[in-house]
Amino acid sequence: MRGYDPREIEARWQTRWEQERVFETADPAPDEATYYCLEMLPYPSGKIHMGHVRNYSIGDVVARYQRMRGKRVMHVMGWDSFGMPAENAAIDRGADPGEWTRSNIATMRAQFQRLGFSYDWSREIATCEPEFYHWNQWFFLRMLEKGIAYRAKRLLNWCDRCATVLANEQVVSGRCWRCDGPVRRREFQQWFLRTTDYAAELLDDIERLDGWPDRVRTMQRNWIGRSSGAEVRFDVDDSDLSIDVFTTRIDTIFGATYMALAAEHPAVK
Repeated sequence: MRGYDPREIEARWQTRWEQERVFETADPAPDEATYYCLEMLPYPSGKIHMGHVRNYSIGDVVARYQRMRGKRVMHVMGWDSFGMPAENAAIDRGADPGEWTRSNIATMRAQFQRLGFSYDWSREIATCEPEFYHWNQWFFLRMLEKGIAYRAKRLLNWCDRCATVLANEQVVSGRCWRCDGPVRRREFQQWFLRTTDYAAELLDDIERLDGWPDRVRTMQRNWIGRSSGAEVRFDVDDSDLSIDVFTTRIDTIFGATYMALAAEHPAVK
């Protein structure tokens, strides 16, 4: 019996899959069972590692399983190529970020293809390409027109080394998760989205997600949050200053005896 030669056999079948466009997904019929599979878009900051292999192997198993169940599966891949990871990797190597990113995309795509993952490469995207971020800008402009996007001053986590703001989850023991540099608080005029305007609607609609595990729905509820109350403005005596506070018990407001402000509050400065 002839031995198994993975290089010869896998390359032959992968070539055939590509030639016959086996994994390309046509638009489904109205009554056809469908399944959308997306693991996550990787950062194209180098070659793939075993973490990639593990994660995307799991996703490929799910996609193939759903195909075997008779569903039309859209299994897509793209590249999260806008942001600090790709830029920092390019800077470390003295390379042009655009050229470096596109070179890594080509390398990682070839590695994923060699692993035999069943992606519809005709739907590949890269977030650094104008045809993609054009629509990010379009959505933002619509939110700006509707008053959902607004600017305000806020204290944010700032990494001097990366020259960027960080979410609280990206600060580990006072240091940047990306470069391990020190993080300080800095005031910025920043863009925000009024996501709380949709909290009630989002929370109500979670109850309609019958196929979601209870633990995932609980995670979503906790992330969205709901706090009903009132915003009250206090004027400061002998000053043009006013301070806005939020309370869930407006009925007890007449019992308030003092107000505590954070050391970073503009009124304290």
